[in-house]
Amino acid sequence: MSGADIAVAEGRVCKSKPVVVAHHQSIQCYFCPETEELVFIADCEAAEFEAHWKEMQQCVTDFHQEKINYSAAIEKYGIAAETTAAPDASFHDAVVRAEENLELKREKLKEKIGEFSTQDMKYDDVVELIPVSGQSAKRKAGEKRAPVVYVKKGYYSKGKEGRKLHTVSLKSGDKKGGAESIFERRSDGKIRRIDDKKLKRQLAGLDWPKIKFDLKDVVKWAGLGFDPEALNMDCSLFDWADSWNAAAQGEATWGDHIDFEGGAQFMRFVSNFGANVDIDPRTQQFSIKAEGGGSLTAAAGIASFSFYAPDRIGWRLAVNASDENEVPFDLGMIRLSLNVRLAAFIGATLQVEAQFQVVRSGHQQTVMGQPGRLRRFSERKSKAYDFHKQMSSEDEGIKLSAEAFAGARAEGTLTGSLQWLKPTAAGETNGGMLETTGEYVDFCKIGPSIAGLAGVGAGLSFHCTFINGKFCFHFAASLCKGVGAKGGFICEVNGNTFLEFGAWLIYQLNERSYGFFRVMDTDAFKVYTNYCVMQMEVGETNLYEYYSSVKQTFDNIAEDFKKKVDELAGQTKMSVNASRRRNQLAKNVINRELDLLRYTPEAKGILLYLLTRHGKWDNIDPGNIEFLDRYGERKEAVLCVLRSIQCKPEWHKVLSRVNAEGKGPSEGYAELDAVERNERSLEDFLKLGRDRDREFYKIKYEKSELAIIYDRLKDFSSSGYALAMNDSVYYKLSVGRNPNYPRRCKFGPCGADIV
Repeated sequence: MSGADIAVAEGRVCKSKPVVVAHHQSIQCYFCPETEELVFIADCEAAEFEAHWKEMQQCVTDFHQEKINYSAAIEKYGIAAETTAAPDASFHDAVVRAEENLELKREKLKEKIGEFSTQDMKYDDVVELIPVSGQSAKRKAGEKRAPVVYVKKGYYSKGKEGRKLHTVSLKSGDKKGGAESIFERRSDGKIRRIDDKKLKRQLAGLDWPKIKFDLKDVVKWAGLGFDPEALNMDCSLFDWADSWNAAAQGEATWGDHIDFEGGAQFMRFVSNFGANVDIDPRTQQFSIKAEGGGSLTAAAGIASFSFYAPDRIGWRLAVNASDENEVPFDLGMIRLSLNVRLAAFIGATLQVEAQFQVVRSGHQQTVMGQPGRLRRFSERKSKAYDFHKQMSSEDEGIKLSAEAFAGARAEGTLTGSLQWLKPTAAGETNGGMLETTGEYVDFCKIGPSIAGLAGVGAGLSFHCTFINGKFCFHFAASLCKGVGAKGGFICEVNGNTFLEFGAWLIYQLNERSYGFFRVMDTDAFKVYTNYCVMQMEVGETNLYEYYSSVKQTFDNIAEDFKKKVDELAGQTKMSVNASRRRNQLAKNVINRELDLLRYTPEAKGILLYLLTRHGKWDNIDPGNIEFLDRYGERKEAVLCVLRSIQCKPEWHKVLSRVNAEGKGPSEGYAELDAVERNERSLEDFLKLGRDRDREFYKIKYEKSELAIIYDRLKDFSSSGYALAMNDSVYYKLSVGRNPNYPRRCKFGPCGADIV
């Protein structure tokens, strides 16, 4: 308050209760960091100016609150889904309402800030201002510092033209330093710190009599509520400078500079930084809203987002029939987990749009916001998506020039993964491949670099192939975000996710009774089969990491595979060395029998073929001779392979592919004939030495409590159950469709502390 005779507040009588109306003096002075100017507002315009930036701030606050409400509704729905097969309709309706409200608040915000332009890489500009208190005394303990505020650039410029606001540059003509900037810059041009001594010198060196004369309109209207000459001791300005300097002493790469360019200002604005008056930038970061979490490195204007698409619950990806002879099936519950760190407008769009699109420049990929209607939760839950739907040209994502993409490339990262919801082990340890508590796990990784992978699965919404030594996926963003999300992600299976990728692949084969899996390239499927066999032969060495590091092609791996098989089963079967290698293969199979649950039927057929090869050198090899028995370990290894078979269709696939290449019967040669022929061959092998062919019959014919026999092997897969060895109790209990899948699976909380 500028006058002692002005009432601090007045009371008004009301029928319900008394009302106290407090008088408020609107701020008349701001500092614009981008231009290094003091901005004086005419008293008659100060209230309107303040109402403008408060309305801008309120739109952002409302939008963020609706994002919080939506996340809370999703979490409640997920918790309900964990405990009941069909959540009450009220949970679904709450999510739908939250989505509708979020869409309304988003549209209202966009009315204020304009539409995003991929050409100009910006929304309508905003101007970042620091409210100046005009008080020389340090603020009292517990007193909130005025927030950073934002106004539309058009509104700001219009005010200057109408002389409703007056700007005074700190860059005066003083040759001793008045013309210099208060910002100290690094060699790359980025601001390193704010020189508070120079700031004080600039304020003290201003020609106040001349400035007051230039401000005569403002003075004439109402006068200033403070003495401008005291600004060189203003607590707001100097506290602001100190806090930003402290913030810029953070991370060596991301937070060690201060950015006042339009993109950084806009990022702070849409992250609702101005509303957080309790946040001191000295702490460098504060939480922002994202489905999985988020934070803002305030001084540098760089935001980190962790989020799921479409949300933590995921979506069901369907494989529709391509012809009348194929039965539709689905790939289970899948979701996308992304972690991005973005600066400037590309990052700001991700905040505003609440959905994303893939952006590419050369060999780099990242994400940004996607304008358009949000994908409805009810639509996602009512229908699945067909993986093989062709993507249109616009679904390939936005291609940006190097100039437009520079901000995201220089100050942006992208990591993430495609995850699948592994079936729960029904609360019992079963030793199976899919032993889990029903959590989402990664089976391929997403990164910014796609060098050499740009042609992966071109045109397909969801496809797996093999290139440069790695299994790679290409899938449309619209699969997990729905209509509106554009662009195709490219991700790869690395050494850390290879085992989960194998678990996912074999589970999908099991789901469709080991029919042709057209989600995966034929060559890529062959490579995986080759990997399985060679990995079992070498034991502990990680072949996938090796082939990935040297970027081997499909032909290279096929050649290596053929060489290894020839050494084990070809002409070298007359060698003692080959006999010893087959014995070591048998030991590996026994010691790593659970790995067989991740193997294709073709790989199991090849292993059976290799384990049963024997000649005269094998007969004299001491490793094959035991008391009253021969080939004991090899026969046990054969039985391990048979115990890993999940159902009758897989039995037929495995037993019809017992050859060096794992090939099925040639055209005109019935599968059942091949199965019977190979069964007889296995019987003969198991009779060598101590007769173990009874165990073979036990698996196929004889009823037993302890072993799953052939006529009780599942006719079809058991959807939602983990895979396990077929002589286990868990396998016997896992029949039909699991009614608890995906019920009782963990979707996880949001994990973001919202400020």
